[in-house]
Amino acid sequence: MSQQAAPRGRGRPRAGEELDDEPLLQAALDAFAEAGYDGMSVRALSRRLGISHALLTARFGSKQDLWFAAMEHACTQAEQVWRQVTETPAGDDLEALRQGLVRQVLFAAAHPQVLRIMNHEGAIDSPRIRFVVDRFINPLRPGVERLLDRLVAAGRIRSVPYTTLHYLITNGGGAQFAHPVEAALLGAPTAPPSAQLQAHAETVADVLIAGIVTSPGGSDRTPA
Repeated sequence: MSQQAAPRGRGRPRAGEELDDEPLLQAALDAFAEAGYDGMSVRALSRRLGISHALLTARFGSKQDLWFAAMEHACTQAEQVWRQVTETPAGDDLEALRQGLVRQVLFAAAHPQVLRIMNHEGAIDSPRIRFVVDRFINPLRPGVERLLDRLVAAGRIRSVPYTTLHYLITNGGGAQFAHPVEAALLGAPTAPPSAQLQAHAETVADVLIAGIVTSPGGSDRTPA
């Protein structure tokens, strides 16, 4: 990803100036989340960004390639969270799982576009949903299952179908960020401060953990 010394204003890049991928990919995420894949126009996006359509397509290729790049840009952050949780857990397995849940909710708050896009894509078979499953979900699954299996074998949690836990983790705690209008009508703040986001994430994690532990002692956060 190219880095620039100072933010560039709107308009086409000057001769020899490289495009900064991050704001382009963030804008693409916003556009796909708002309109869905079919409703999103690369030409309209280029106008919104103040760059030429030809320049945008030369950088990212087709609309589908831009979708892949935008989702890769965002989902890599969640991937790093779960790799750290499952491959280099610090101390207690149950606390590692809890921290993964907290950080997943915070990711959903920072990137609500991802869940909105997945709501568009998850019901229809396409190369896009298969990209997300094959690139992110399936590669992370064995590590998460090993963590869960250790906890089940130790008698600390009950066995839960992987798909059930997947949707509780990815959709449950993040839904209010993906659906801000509904959340606001229910009384949720539109721009909660970081401390409130952290408290929400901690609550979601604690509720999920409480639902799968086999005994009150199983929810002890101190290392066994």
